[in-house]
Amino acid sequence: MIVTDPVHAVLLASSGLMLAATTAADATEALSRPEQVAVLAVAALIVGGLYLLACAVWPYANCGRCDGAGKSRSPSGKKFRNCPRCKGTGRRKRIGRRLLDHRDNH
Repeated sequence: MIVTDPVHAVLLASSGLMLAATTAADATEALSRPEQVAVLAVAALIVGGLYLLACAVWPYANCGRCDGAGKSRSPSGKKFRNCPRCKGTGRRKRIGRRLLDHRDNH
């Protein structure tokens, strides 16, 4: 990222964006292809681990069909009934929590 305007250079440098962009560009150029793949693999493992940790702390999310209300309209549109997917709870287990439960049961 090359900034020729001195006003924008000062603004970017003071906010840290210029330093981060330069550091990221230099780091990418310095790494070989296998090292880049290794960095991406480690980053994916970290993100996956954080997702599983979040699933352990917050195991439920809103149902996608009823948007967490627990109710859906009847086919006529005049009455409400319990959502068939979440059975009226408005919650569903997250995929990561299902993986953790499956691991614990086997």
